[in-house]
Amino acid sequence: MSQLPTTAMILLSGARVLRRRLGELCHDRAGVGGVEFALIAPMLLVLYLGAFELTMGLSVNKKVSLASSTVADLVARQEKVTKADLTAMSHVAQAIFVPYAANNLLIKISAIQIDDSATAKVAWSWSTAGDTPYPANSVATVPFGMVVANSFLIRTELTVSHQLLMYMPNFSGSEIRNKTLGADFYFRQRVGDGITCTDC
Repeated sequence: MSQLPTTAMILLSGARVLRRRLGELCHDRAGVGGVEFALIAPMLLVLYLGAFELTMGLSVNKKVSLASSTVADLVARQEKVTKADLTAMSHVAQAIFVPYAANNLLIKISAIQIDDSATAKVAWSWSTAGDTPYPANSVATVPFGMVVANSFLIRTELTVSHQLLMYMPNFSGSEIRNKTLGADFYFRQRVGDGITCTDC
């Protein structure tokens, strides 16, 4: 009979101690900053790497546009070109991409003649791949605002591969990590009535 009160007292005392310890734990703020940092750090890291990759991508894309427009501008200033001259344009583009790598750089340069009926046809074309991307006298697609009868255009199509460096490389598929950036530019001929390519 004397053990029942003693057992009840022990249980009651244990419950009070447990309640007091839980109350102290609820009010204890030590280590809260570390826990919060551990919860937020992965998200901050992903945001930082994402911003870094976006900045890199925008910089490379700007280089793509600059290289494409520069090549078209340089060719449009000529009256006659050769394959050697056009091959030198790839070196110009690669120089513009510095300090970024111009991986899988592909340049297509086309001369487009627009006749008196405003029909645009390819006069000649050349590609860094070593082929003729568009047959001579094939119909060419030209922006509406640049279709002017009896005019001559140079079109440059430039593409380059860009690979994301750090953004979740183990979780992103290859189609996400590898991007193809491209830009097309049209320039009117600066001198004369047309630009000939002697060996295209």
